Amino acid sequence: MIVKALRFLAAAFALAFVTTAAAQTTVDEAERGIVRVVVILQTSEGRMLYGSGSGFVVAPNLVVTNAHVVAPARQNAQYGIAIVPPEGDGLLPATIVRYSPLTELALLEYSGGPQMPPLTISTVEPHPGDGVVALGYPDVDYQGATGADLLRPTPASRTSGEIASLRDRAPTGDVLPTINHQAVISSGSSGGPLVDQCGRVIGVNSWHVSGADTRETRGVALRASQLLQFLDEAGVSPTLSDERCLSFAERIEAERTATIDALRAQNQELASKLETADRLTRVAIVILIGGTLALFVAVCVLGAIVLSRRRNNGHVHVTTHAPAPQPHPAHEPFEAPRRRVGVMTIVGGAAIAAILIVAVSIALLRVRGESGPAQHAAAADFNGSITCRLDREASSGAEGVADMSFSASGALCVNQRTLYAPIDNGARFRRVIVLGEARALDVLTIDPQSGEFRRERYPLDDTAFAAANQAVSETGAGRGCEGEGASEAVSRRNQTLMRFAQGDPRQRLIWRCEKTG
Repeated sequence: MIVKALRFLAAAFALAFVTTAAAQTTVDEAERGIVRVVVILQTSEGRMLYGSGSGFVVAPNLVVTNAHVVAPARQNAQYGIAIVPPEGDGLLPATIVRYSPLTELALLEYSGGPQMPPLTISTVEPHPGDGVVALGYPDVDYQGATGADLLRPTPASRTSGEIASLRDRAPTGDVLPTINHQAVISSGSSGGPLVDQCGRVIGVNSWHVSGADTRETRGVALRASQLLQFLDEAGVSPTLSDERCLSFAERIEAERTATIDALRAQNQELASKLETADRLTRVAIVILIGGTLALFVAVCVLGAIVLSRRRNNGHVHVTTHAPAPQPHPAHEPFEAPRRRVGVMTIVGGAAIAAILIVAVSIALLRVRGESGPAQHAAAADFNGSITCRLDREASSGAEGVADMSFSASGALCVNQRTLYAPIDNGARFRRVIVLGEARALDVLTIDPQSGEFRRERYPLDDTAFAAANQAVSETGAGRGCEGEGASEAVSRRNQTLMRFAQGDPRQRLIWRCEKTG
């Protein structure tokens, strides 16, 4: 038992370190999905680079950029569009599949090239003072570069700053939600993402402005809410996140707290199992002792009855019609062996009964020992780095949806921030969220035993949307996996929100997941 306990604690430490390492991929991971968007003029002398901007992957083979970056190709057939990935062999031809000059957004489709991960789009409302990073290919980085240099795969550039203000109008005067920020951008940055410190898209860099009487410049990004509306109209389902991005200090503290809580919970679970095993062992011993005493008493009683009956059967009855016969001397020598055989039969039966009782007791002990908390065992097997492959045949409305990965810990915390509550007696875990921009309800369900991750999206009308938001605020289930009663709070919120999941879902996505680390 001590060896098992030590192994359990070693596994807990290993899980803590694996989870921490898996949670440290942020802006670096987002950079892998940033591309340069180029417009090429086809002439009789060959191809010439006409202009370039930035873009980012939002779904497999789909890139978002600014509308003005690709406008020449839309207006003149002599111009073609291509993307240059951050790594690989070179140009990938692309076509415009959706174009919105009002919102300054364009959606491009390409094929081939290296595999680039789609960026996650945040649904959390940004706030002034939040740290941001601008990713892209600003022309200020390529002074003196030739056209051939701009067509070679190159990692994206990054600049950082803070959100200065939130505005409801773009620099063009159009009514569009925008973010004014201090991250330096220039012309080539157009179409690149503005991300938070966790690498999640909060806007699309579309303009840069300068003060009329000062030299101060600011970047202006279209907010993610407008981007999500644009993608929804195009039938694209990007990867979303409804979790607030923690600062570096907050992440370190959250990871430390989560590690301590996980170890404390695992130690408590181990202590509970040891206590249960000890209690069952004592019960089994009492049963065995009681059964043994009962057998001894039964042997004594049955033996006395059998022997008494044999003595009575040894007397000879006489009648009045004939003289009493004399006892046959040959019967006496067999009396003792018969008694011994009877006693041995009784003792043998008692022994067999004792063996059966012991066997049944041991079997019950094993069954009780193995029938621990199944939901915790299933969730524990699902801990670590999880990779999920989209099952397109089982899904509906999966256009533009990609495979995904995340980390899981405890029972059941995703990416150390989102807690799922158990359902079906702990066989599955669920989280229900309200998407503000999409005005929809997402029901996320994880089955640790089969590895199925299911997302079902239900549209909400204005009344249901307002009621669902009110329900979220009243249930008090916040983000994070810590705190007493956190699982119960998520469960209450899930039950409250599920009443808004009416009819068939507009979209059903099913991933097949497995533990990879």
